[in-house]
Amino acid sequence: MSARRPALVLLLFAAARIPLLIVRAPFFDELFTRWISGKPFAEILSALRHDSGPPFYYFLVHLLGDPSVVATRVLSLVCGTIAIILILRATDWTPALLLAVFPPAVLFAADARAYALCAMLVTMAILAIDDDRPFVAAIALLAAAYSHYYGVLFFPLLLMRSAGGPPAVPPPARRRFYALGLAAILFIPGLWLALHQPSEARAWMTANWPDALFVRPPLALAIIGTIAIAFSLRVNRYLVMVLVPLTLAIALRVYVPMRFEATIAAPLVLWLAESLRHNRFRVALTTALMTIGILWTVLGIIDHTNRPPEPYRQATNWIAANIPPDQTVVASGYCYLETLMNGHSRVVALPPEQAEHPGWRALPRTGVPIPQGAFYWIGERGAPELRSLIRAHRNIQPLFINDRAMVALVR
Repeated sequence: MSARRPALVLLLFAAARIPLLIVRAPFFDELFTRWISGKPFAEILSALRHDSGPPFYYFLVHLLGDPSVVATRVLSLVCGTIAIILILRATDWTPALLLAVFPPAVLFAADARAYALCAMLVTMAILAIDDDRPFVAAIALLAAAYSHYYGVLFFPLLLMRSAGGPPAVPPPARRRFYALGLAAILFIPGLWLALHQPSEARAWMTANWPDALFVRPPLALAIIGTIAIAFSLRVNRYLVMVLVPLTLAIALRVYVPMRFEATIAAPLVLWLAESLRHNRFRVALTTALMTIGILWTVLGIIDHTNRPPEPYRQATNWIAANIPPDQTVVASGYCYLETLMNGHSRVVALPPEQAEHPGWRALPRTGVPIPQGAFYWIGERGAPELRSLIRAHRNIQPLFINDRAMVALVR
């Protein structure tokens, strides 16, 4: 392979991700990463009992000290870089070229969450399976599963044979079963944790398009991309590597657009590249897919550059600018984490359970006491805590209000 081709791939990789890493405002989930990663290891595990997800990624971020969201995104960028270099070294340059401009991979290589780490480990596992190294693949997938539960969906791939032609003496199938068994046994603590995490923490997982993460592709691009993919696809071993985890994700109701595609990016681009290898329209189809990826990525970067602050962020910014730091702020719902990480140093959760799991919304229980005296409150405009304040005949003086959040002085 000419040295110019890897250089071009890495240039596209950086050009797509670094601007997004800089211009994208910190997302709510990234604030949760900062909150939980700042705790000691034992407290991270304790906090995860009230939320969702495995601990490995948070452990890694904790080892970095107390990095900002942008600094934490660099960890994801490093993981994405390792993944694309591995693909460049193991195959020709077509799958790496597709990966460089694949929008889900672009987004989550500039995101302070576990998806890029999980995707890197899945990439290692896929390439190890191709090289007939089932135990290396098992360790990689085990680490992926402890980074994000999506990694478990790839465990059945450990039963697949290598990509090379049939060897003179076929490797014993039991090696692959042993590798799968090793991964399954070593993931028992992760499974125990998952089974003890509240279902409410996963209630956000729907099949709706995650507009908060990335702009929808324009209809014309989506149609052209669908046609290009339809003309590209062929049945090969990487089809299995895509369909098995995808089927499991849909069946288990954990499929979330963009997030899942970011995790499955390596087998997906390997499937496309292998399908295109003997396609007589290879150059035209590859160019079409590349162009669509570049245009969609550029639109996403422009969208994030021009986005106004989210309504909850606007409310917390108002608090940071207008409420003295020696005053305690009472926060409800998702505004608790936003205020704690962005708006104020003295924050009390209402209800108190919100402080135990700020990543998902706690609903007030009957009999939860309302703070006495005057206090500042921030929450959703339709928050149940606001209705509780009204029923308690408290005087509520709005200080800031937008379409979703409000700040009020409660007397």
